[in-house]
Amino acid sequence: MRKHVVLIVDDEEHILAALSRVLRAEDREIVLAANVLDGLEKMKSTGADLVISDNKLPDGSGIDFLVKIRQLYPDTIRILITGYPDLESAISAINKGQVYRFIPKPWENDELKLTVKQALDYGAILRDNRVLLNIAKHQADLLRGLGKKYPAAAEDGGFDTMGRYIINEKKVSETVEEFLKQYYSKD
Repeated sequence: MRKHVVLIVDDEEHILAALSRVLRAEDREIVLAANVLDGLEKMKSTGADLVISDNKLPDGSGIDFLVKIRQLYPDTIRILITGYPDLESAISAINKGQVYRFIPKPWENDELKLTVKQALDYGAILRDNRVLLNIAKHQADLLRGLGKKYPAAAEDGGFDTMGRYIINEKKVSETVEEFLKQYYSKD
């Protein structure tokens, strides 16, 4: 199993050290950045699964940073952490940056650990769903192609309301039987 990468962005070294210590786990790699530019560089090199950013950074706001992360890496889950929680910032973070959670400082260690675990699980589910959706789309394209190539097999068939492709088995059997007679008859 691959390790999850968690990028933490905060300009205060003691906060980075504390978050790193609290969130360290066998299945995680913790990457630290002190500002927006460093965070973007580390994101580019690591492709982190989760970004936790402080809202007040020396070279920009955490909300703007998470908006940029969302634009560049839409599959990355985002958490905003701040020592100055206010409703306007929380609403802005949720609306603009589509953050997963808004965490005030000081945080509760067990709650933070649980939130990070849930965020990483959520990200894994989103990735799995995307893979399954692509498989389903590919299968639907194949079925449409088969329906065009062998229209008799699709008669009285097609897609039902659940998106499943219905094949008329009797028509398929008749088509296969005709094919076998035509090309493999003993005459």
